[in-house]
Amino acid sequence: MVNWTDFDVISECSSIVEHTNFICLGLYMWEYAGSWQVELALICRRIPPRWPLLPYTAGRILLLTSMIMICWLSSPNSENADCHSAFLAFCFAANASIGCSSLNLMLRPFIIWRAFKSIRIFLVLATIGHWFFLLRVMVDFYVMKVNGSCGFMVIDHTDMTTIFVYTMGYDLLALTLTIVGLRNTPSSNAMWKILRKQGITYVLVTCLANIVPTVVAAMNLNPAMNVIFAMPATVVSTIASSRIVVTFLGLQPSDSEEETSSRDVPLTTMLTLPTSSSMNGQDFV
Repeated sequence: MVNWTDFDVISECSSIVEHTNFICLGLYMWEYAGSWQVELALICRRIPPRWPLLPYTAGRILLLTSMIMICWLSSPNSENADCHSAFLAFCFAANASIGCSSLNLMLRPFIIWRAFKSIRIFLVLATIGHWFFLLRVMVDFYVMKVNGSCGFMVIDHTDMTTIFVYTMGYDLLALTLTIVGLRNTPSSNAMWKILRKQGITYVLVTCLANIVPTVVAAMNLNPAMNVIFAMPATVVSTIASSRIVVTFLGLQPSDSEEETSSRDVPLTTMLTLPTSSSMNGQDFV
């Protein structure tokens, strides 16, 4: 029987967390390098800034920043750093990326249900609640130094569990309201096809990714195990939600016009992005 509270076991778990974070960093850097078209188009002013793109770009940048920070904090190079302040910045970046990831899913129903004020107020309140739980952990944690590094931040396991459960419920709410809001859309419509084939899959992937860290955090084996699956779940969720945005960005203008006329909903995140080979010659809409 493993004594999960033994310091040697915690040290081994911390080493696994460190290696897992580096693997996640490599995976996400590879994903980011292959999906840079939106950021580049915004920087080059080939497309106008639009508020629905804010959580997409901010979430990706915040996640990449937080992953670089956690890899540095778990290395011996962080021995002389102000660990508490560094983890405070990491916690904000990481949890804000989770919030932005979920906002990528919630923007669609928020636009679709624009004619129903009560539903939009409910969505705003649900979003505020989500961010409250995400940022609440910033005021209640301590640092456990391990193997000559800053180690990892110790968060109450009930707070971790609450964040993952709330995030799963929030994402499922976004999916449900999107499906209900589009129930009268013809099945041949481009947006409905994409939602059915990819949107549902990506949301389910996001929810499934949060199940494992939720269960492990609820078991409260030790401080390292409580967070061991947090970063992989965040990476999977961000990649999945970002691909939902990119999928809808790839719709042709004719599809956007059809959707607007059929539902009277301006899906303002829709635009056509070029491939890397035609970046210089493509017109953006």
